Amino acid sequence: MKKACSAVLALLLCCAMQLGVFGLGNVEVSTVVPGEHEITVTYNEGGYVLYGGEVLPSGTTLTVERFDDVTLSVICQATDHLQSVTVNGEDVTDQMQYGQLILSGVHTNVDIVFTFQKCADAKPLDPSDPEYDPEDPNKGADECVHYALSGGVYRGDKPYPNAGLVFDFGEIETAANEDGEYAVDDIKDGYHTVTIYDPDGTVAGTANFSVTESETATEVTVTKLPDGTQLVTVPAGTESILLDFVVNDDGTVTLVPGTEPEVPITENPIITQTGALIREYPVAAGATLVLIFGGIPFLFFLLRRKKKQEEEENTAV
Repeated sequence: MKKACSAVLALLLCCAMQLGVFGLGNVEVSTVVPGEHEITVTYNEGGYVLYGGEVLPSGTTLTVERFDDVTLSVICQATDHLQSVTVNGEDVTDQMQYGQLILSGVHTNVDIVFTFQKCADAKPLDPSDPEYDPEDPNKGADECVHYALSGGVYRGDKPYPNAGLVFDFGEIETAANEDGEYAVDDIKDGYHTVTIYDPDGTVAGTANFSVTESETATEVTVTKLPDGTQLVTVPAGTESILLDFVVNDDGTVTLVPGTEPEVPITENPIITQTGALIREYPVAAGATLVLIFGGIPFLFFLLRRKKKQEEEENTAV
């Protein structure tokens, strides 16, 4: 009986093997690849994270298409700076550029954490800290650079008097004067938004821009990043920036490097400054002196000659 059972099992096994070779050999094994991925953005107080120009509340989960490129912009509040950024637990702070984090070709779910820190609390790392870098002894300190910002506000090619300017969702507010001139005492490097208002409170235009320093720059320039953000590049060591805001008819705002105002000549040189005049303008001063010291005697000569002619005519009569 046992031998009969063994024979039957052997026969079934052979049949199964044959089916595997001839019947199941063409079976394809496949996996389902998701067409979308989730990006969760978390951050603490001290700044804002924007996607598509809109502020994302902390804890927001975005759904994006597989292999999409995603750009997140970061605005620090006036008293804070960005301390670190992690993506799925990996520190990617060094990948931040112009106040933006770009995720290229998203192919998995992503968890991003932005950490802001008070500028006053930012201190260089202690040499005993595992992350201390001898080549960057100031690592950990407040790396924000501050500038004074001033210039003009224009509507087209004309000054925009009394226009209101709101930066970074109300972090900084100012208004132009009657000539369309504005000034801001302190603005950081990095990413910013600006909204320009008509004197009646109506929104006239908006723009996103980022300020960055360059060791090779010799003047202020404005270029556009791929997402439309206007990049303001200034020479290293700059303390104040001249920047004009031009409101266009379509509601966009164009940033233009400003120019130093020309100093008008309020008065002409006077003769009591002869010494300085001779030193600065020798030719003009020489001509002036010739007219003064040569012309006056000649005038007296003409008057004296005319008087003599009149006397001779009277004597002849």
